[in-house]
Amino acid sequence: MNGHANQPTDVQEKTVLQDGVRCPTKAPWSSQVGKLTSLAILPVVLLGIYILSHSSLLRLGIWLALFLLFAYPLRYLVCARCPYYGQSCSSLMGRTVPRLFKKQEGKSMKPGLWLDVVFSLLLFALPLPDAWRQGGLLLTLAWLSVFTLMFALITQVACSVCPFTFCPIGRAGRAVWGSS
Repeated sequence: MNGHANQPTDVQEKTVLQDGVRCPTKAPWSSQVGKLTSLAILPVVLLGIYILSHSSLLRLGIWLALFLLFAYPLRYLVCARCPYYGQSCSSLMGRTVPRLFKKQEGKSMKPGLWLDVVFSLLLFALPLPDAWRQGGLLLTLAWLSVFTLMFALITQVACSVCPFTFCPIGRAGRAVWGSS
């Protein structure tokens, strides 16, 4: 009998299980990816603030509250549970979250990822009618464009290498781009 039967294989040593998926222990993203995806969010935030500040301060307040919920407490449900906690990731949050939350070992990321989708849709939809009322087709197309470009960039540079096959945004990105 082999004396090494109980030793973990090389594959087991270099992976971690997250929501039923084996993930490498080293994050697949360079630090440049996080900077690039965070930069893609900036036009969405600025245009959203512009549209809603010229429309309704109440709607702007609601939108900013949704954005803050997306950017802070939802990171507890996603980033603090991520096997790449503290590493460079698909956003700048990988390095930021350890300053905000303790690592949540062994907890599912799925609820947080689905909430990310819900909040993203709300953040997209709330300014849409105001963009139409204020600037007609041109402002509406600008809003659609910044959101579409953000989605395209994130799914191309981040989701394309992400091992989380259970992520709804990653699934959508892989479906759009035809990757596995």
